[in-house]
Amino acid sequence: MGQTPQHLLRLRACFVYNADTMREVVDALRAVAPVETEGACAAYTLDGCTPVVVVKPTHAVEVGAVMQVCHRYRAPGVVWGGGTHVHTGNPASQYLWAMDMRGLARAADYSPADLVVTVEAGMTLSALQGILGVHHQWLPVDAPLPDVQTVGGIVASGDAGPKRQRYGLPREWLLAVRAVLPSGESIKAGVGVVKNVAGYDLPRLLAGSWGTLGVLVELTFKVAPLPEVCAAYCLPLEGAHLLSDLRDALNHPLLQPEMLEVTYRMGEGWQCVCGLAGFEEDVRWQSNLLRERTRSEWLPITSEEVEQLRGRYLFARPTCRCRCVVPPAQTADLLMWLSRRFAEAEVQAHFGAGVVRLWWAEDPPAMESLRELREQTHRLGGFCVLEHAPVGVKRTLGVWDATGGAAKVMRRLKERFDPQAILAPGRFVEGL
Repeated sequence: MGQTPQHLLRLRACFVYNADTMREVVDALRAVAPVETEGACAAYTLDGCTPVVVVKPTHAVEVGAVMQVCHRYRAPGVVWGGGTHVHTGNPASQYLWAMDMRGLARAADYSPADLVVTVEAGMTLSALQGILGVHHQWLPVDAPLPDVQTVGGIVASGDAGPKRQRYGLPREWLLAVRAVLPSGESIKAGVGVVKNVAGYDLPRLLAGSWGTLGVLVELTFKVAPLPEVCAAYCLPLEGAHLLSDLRDALNHPLLQPEMLEVTYRMGEGWQCVCGLAGFEEDVRWQSNLLRERTRSEWLPITSEEVEQLRGRYLFARPTCRCRCVVPPAQTADLLMWLSRRFAEAEVQAHFGAGVVRLWWAEDPPAMESLRELREQTHRLGGFCVLEHAPVGVKRTLGVWDATGGAAKVMRRLKERFDPQAILAPGRFVEGL
């Protein structure tokens, strides 16, 4: 996405990160927050690079102090949550520290009557759902590994599981945030807060920014009542060629599934999983409509099977994994093309949302094949992200597939919020 701006090159040229400097940085960090060094750092390796120090703050004040130290020394690093998606990104141009946010895991405020909850960013999704479940409420976000993923990491990656079919992305449930900027300044933005930044909708801006613009320390969500009944059904498919007819059959205004997942497993073939939720009578009526519309017998599956499906692409440990996003109406066309072109890859798709993941368990595909995949998603009006790939592939193709206006916007935002390129330099915007 272009070369590093000259003013950043000058800034970095006047500061040398030698052993003495790094000891000084580590000592400055140790004075403001708990840190770990040496062997503990190996668990935070990204693309073959291991940080010198791991910072583990336990309070938002410590996060601000840490960022002030990093800003003073122009020391670049990466913010960590549960670590499930942190490996998505271009290889960092520099990586001196990791900040583990799991020490910030408290509930700051919860008003069940108002359906609003405020929690620290390091709380896991399952812990939050446990708090809400006492009052028969939940946050309608189904991250793949809720016992591991933190709410801050979920918002920062902007990702969601199969139930995005009905409930959308995490940002749609986000009311307000407290964040620490790369300068160390603490800001609040969103519904019910006083301080904001003119010109930006900060909660939505920080959602999906992958920790490159600021460090999320506290989040306020609107929540929802738990559905009375949830049910899921599976339909084996003879092949991907049936997906267009299935899409048309499911396109009915009175059929409102909670999720629609299409998967391809080596040795098992294609299948579709439909989830329904709501009042018991409504779920029963919709399940009958589902069978009537598709003229097929859907087999009930357990909640445990749904849970395994949700995290399947993360359990796989592939050599390469891609996430393709196309207009929902084009999902069936993309899946049929993938079935012909990449028969050796496994596939999982949020069928009604236009999100398709495919991965290779053994040898990664050739570079030209990945280029062909991107070209196909472009033809269908979408894009293709390399979520997991060897470092050489990342460097050659780039991870994000951002071109034209999108790349320019990303660059301007990075320069505005992080002019010294302290947070994850080069991982989201190349050269910054």
